[in-house]
Amino acid sequence: MTKINKCHRCGATSYKPVIKRDESGTMMPSGEHQCVDCGLVFTDIDEWRTVPVQKEEIQTEGQDRQ
Repeated sequence: MTKINKCHRCGATSYKPVIKRDESGTMMPSGEHQCVDCGLVFTDIDEWRTVPVQKEEIQTEGQDRQ
């Protein structure tokens, strides 16, 4: 059984909120999260779970190679 909720880079199964200072200097959650192992910063859980599609793959897909 494979785990769905894991980092696409390192396989870690946990992440933590990124805390930053707001305009008034108060430490607050920034809306970002960070993988506990590799440090990947993301705002959407799917960015952490899935491998991003490369632009080159999209451009060359469907083209005949000579």
